[in-house]
Amino acid sequence: MFLRELVARLVYHTPLWRLCDLLAPRRLVILAGHCVDAPSNDFLPPDMKIREETLEGVLVWLNRRFQATRVAEGWKAIQAGSGKSLFALSMDDGYRDNLTHLLPLTERVGVPATIYLESRPLEGEKVNWTHKFFWLLERMEVTQVGHRYGELTTIEQDDILTNQIVAAGIDVVYLWKKMLKYEVDQEERDRVIDLIFTEAGGDEVALCADLYLDKAGAGALQEAGWELGGHTRSHDAVSALDEPAQRHEIVGGREALLADLDGGCESFAYPFGRRWDFDDTSVSLAREAGYECAVTTHAGANTSSSDAYRLNRWMIEDSVKLHLVAAEMCGAFTLLRKVGLDLSE
Repeated sequence: MFLRELVARLVYHTPLWRLCDLLAPRRLVILAGHCVDAPSNDFLPPDMKIREETLEGVLVWLNRRFQATRVAEGWKAIQAGSGKSLFALSMDDGYRDNLTHLLPLTERVGVPATIYLESRPLEGEKVNWTHKFFWLLERMEVTQVGHRYGELTTIEQDDILTNQIVAAGIDVVYLWKKMLKYEVDQEERDRVIDLIFTEAGGDEVALCADLYLDKAGAGALQEAGWELGGHTRSHDAVSALDEPAQRHEIVGGREALLADLDGGCESFAYPFGRRWDFDDTSVSLAREAGYECAVTTHAGANTSSSDAYRLNRWMIEDSVKLHLVAAEMCGAFTLLRKVGLDLSE
């Protein structure tokens, strides 16, 4: 959007950011990513990764001008009126590179982080279906995966996929991810992806060990002063689950993490995090589980009037535009929202 770019560049390249920061209300801007680019995550898609130099540039710029915090303590500060311009770095899922690559980076720049952990990978045995899917795409064409999927399930996935491609004319990988995420039975999907993964020589325990933090790694991050939050047990879109299954994922996920961690676990991240990925039941269960706040993946700053269980986050990967983050961080986009103009997304 032209206006979005114009406002952001004007604020970023001039002292106008200082005026916006002064006029805007107290705010917490939460950055959200997944991985720092590392050998352990080389098969994951580019939109899940950010290079160290890119992330360091963003954090250095922010830390010179604003106050770094962790998600839960930042939200408490905003509520108490003790913070002004706060930013927090968060990473989802709990990947091993958070320890091997992100921790040294944050120590260099003096910024803490919040890591949202799935409880099943922390036990060292199970990974979410998406990672097996991405692993397969490193070894097979997506059409091969799709054809085999169609052979192993009673649902005519090939016909569905063909119709979607004709109608939408968009990327086949995107279509398969969307279909597997939203349009098929989750138990059936997991069963079939597991079969294809095993046929291709996949070892789930080895993949989990290579890709995810273990309990010792999570503990090391906690000892370094990071916040460890919840991200369900197995990272499914909880809106697709009934209430007992959501309870198992959200409440049970926090119970499992508290059994493995030394306290903490005050904030929660909805898997995938879009408005259609969670519902009112999810929000209620996050509160019931004992989380003090929960975050989405919709962009925007958070103020004292924000919903504690629908907090905004700015998703970042290697193509992140610092001037857009800067415009949100200094409060320019917050001020424009007051007059009905939302440029965050």
